[in-house]
Amino acid sequence: MGPPVIAIFASRFDKTTAERITELEKKRDWPGMLRLAQAQLQREPERADWWFLQGYALARQGQHAAAIKSYRQATRLSPEDEGSWLAMGNSEIELGRPERAIEAYRQALSYRPESAPAYLALADLYQRQGKPDLAIPNYRECVRYESDLEPCWYGLARAYHLTGRFERRDQSLFNLRKLDPAAAIEFEKQYPPK
Repeated sequence: MGPPVIAIFASRFDKTTAERITELEKKRDWPGMLRLAQAQLQREPERADWWFLQGYALARQGQHAAAIKSYRQATRLSPEDEGSWLAMGNSEIELGRPERAIEAYRQALSYRPESAPAYLALADLYQRQGKPDLAIPNYRECVRYESDLEPCWYGLARAYHLTGRFERRDQSLFNLRKLDPAAAIEFEKQYPPK
């Protein structure tokens, strides 16, 4: 499903800083990442990227309420940054606040209507809530914008299966099979055809 969020984020910086952030991620040194973000915020408090990094490090340490505060500051400074909205939504889910997560994902889409990751996050949340009918249009938008995202096809096939739309399930499964045959086999074991 593409490079990790932090690798994409790190690409916004000079080579040395990007390597340092990526290395901290690789080591899972969240306190070190938090120290880096906080030190940079002392120098550049108006740079949304540092607020995002602080939130990311806090979230990795299970401090989701504090992470959300950082993500909010990042979105105030750079409202069009979908990564901050998506990360905020993920932390809201961790705190058991799905309606706030939906709001954050929708904010990401208001700034970037073609965001496959935002549609995927929204669809997966609806799926977890037992609302496959709400998940389907979001999975469909996800594959519309990024047709090679295996989790979108998997989720779409599952949502169609759960709603009894087996022909559409099979069409989605066909696309999944092209991208990831092993995932398609696993899907069929878990959700055998009716």
